[in-house]
Amino acid sequence: MQNNENRKNGSVRKFLREKGYYIVLFLCLAAVGISGYVFVSGAIAEKNALQEPALSVQTQAAVPQTAQKPAQQTADTTSREEAAQETAAMSRDEEVRAQAAAVRVWPVSGTQTHAYSMEALSWNETTHDWRTHDGMDLAAMAGEPVMAACAGTVSAVYDDEYFGTTVTIAHEDGYTTRYQNLAAMPAVTVGQRVSAGQTIGAVGATAMLEIAQEPHLHFAVTRNGVSVDPMEFLD
Repeated sequence: MQNNENRKNGSVRKFLREKGYYIVLFLCLAAVGISGYVFVSGAIAEKNALQEPALSVQTQAAVPQTAQKPAQQTADTTSREEAAQETAAMSRDEEVRAQAAAVRVWPVSGTQTHAYSMEALSWNETTHDWRTHDGMDLAAMAGEPVMAACAGTVSAVYDDEYFGTTVTIAHEDGYTTRYQNLAAMPAVTVGQRVSAGQTIGAVGATAMLEIAQEPHLHFAVTRNGVSVDPMEFLD
């Protein structure tokens, strides 16, 4: 039995001596093949990873384009709205001024005692002669308030040599009203804006040219510097 084992071991050693080179060569080739496979597989995997597109994660919700209003567009819209409001306000102001300019009131409540007369001569009770009369005399009690006949701006306050304390008011369309024979110290000053019916002074007795008459207001009107009948202005 020992001999059999010896023969068997000898056969193995003989096989290894004869075939060992090929076995080692085979194992080396197998190792090289496996290594090459692993290297090529890794390279292919890395290349595929590089070629894959990177996924982007949206971190902020996109605002719809229609919901965004450019700053310049907003500013232009605001400017147009403000311009429209200013235009509307100006139109209202002009309408108010036009309505105010159309209001006419009698400066005192008394009746007419001497009419306007520039084409025919009228009798003057103070001077006892015939002369023109550029206004209308309205009877009133001394101290009675005198009102602006129409809205306007006080253009003069002075003492006239013949018609006494005087106030003149400039109005629209070139009209000027003149209030004379007033008491001293009128209630308005030059440059003051007055409305129709606003008190500007009081009836006095300062008109030397009409001192013989009963207390009254001498009321005259001009348009563009030309004397006109006060009745036409008040009507």
